Amino acid sequence: MVLRGVGANQFGEVIMKKYGRLFLFLIPVFFLVGASGSQEVQSQIEKAKIFRDTYPLVSQADLNCSFFLLEEFPKIKIIASDRDNEKTMFSDADTFFVDKGKDDGLQEDQVWVILEIGNKIKPVGLRPSIGTVAFKRGRARIVRTESNRSLARVEKACGRVRIGDFLIPFEEKEGWLGKDMGFKVQAKEGAPTGKFVYLQDELNQIGTGSWGIIDMGKDQGIQIGQQLTIFKTIQRNIPFDPIGNLVVIDVGSKTSTVKILSCKDAVGLDYPVQVK
Repeated sequence: MVLRGVGANQFGEVIMKKYGRLFLFLIPVFFLVGASGSQEVQSQIEKAKIFRDTYPLVSQADLNCSFFLLEEFPKIKIIASDRDNEKTMFSDADTFFVDKGKDDGLQEDQVWVILEIGNKIKPVGLRPSIGTVAFKRGRARIVRTESNRSLARVEKACGRVRIGDFLIPFEEKEGWLGKDMGFKVQAKEGAPTGKFVYLQDELNQIGTGSWGIIDMGKDQGIQIGQQLTIFKTIQRNIPFDPIGNLVVIDVGSKTSTVKILSCKDAVGLDYPVQVK
């Protein structure tokens, strides 16, 4: 806007007369918007302070794709593909037959866990085997039943599914939110103590995020979501050195499947673990 013959001071007076009321109205609006934005930011910061150390300790992958020590051998077995071919491996949406049907109590829409049966666990040294490891390979749903066999569909595979694998009942389990309690603790005399008897992929050592099996379970009061400290024995007559922290993701009567949450050194077979 151009005003001919008007000086700078006069121009300012004209603007203030014309738009002054609008400015006076907008000033508190700007302050309110700024204050509101500041409050929202502060609210988010407070939430971050509350939840910054909380994250999923036990995930759906931990629950549905890990492994455990068998206590009872499965009774339902994958026997064939539903198609006239030689397909022996299956993935999501593939269908297969199992060797049980209506006469055995199977029903449509039942959900099962697919298991691959592994080897017997052989602890360090000459000690006898303590059991057979079973690998969770995904879920399957019964879609049709006959008298002595049923058709099932793979719903969620997390590994190879093959003829010869087995099914066990699926149990709905929730993930576990929490905080890594760390391992800045000393061994406690008299506290329940066990050791690693199996490591993921049968490795000699594992680290953060890996799974393993320890020789403590429900009989020793162990529960899903519980955290235990991992120790390393340096030599005899020297106290255990705390090196890591784990969380329990599956529990049997005498053994548990665990996930390492954090560690400063690699974890090996026979490394001691202790209830906090």
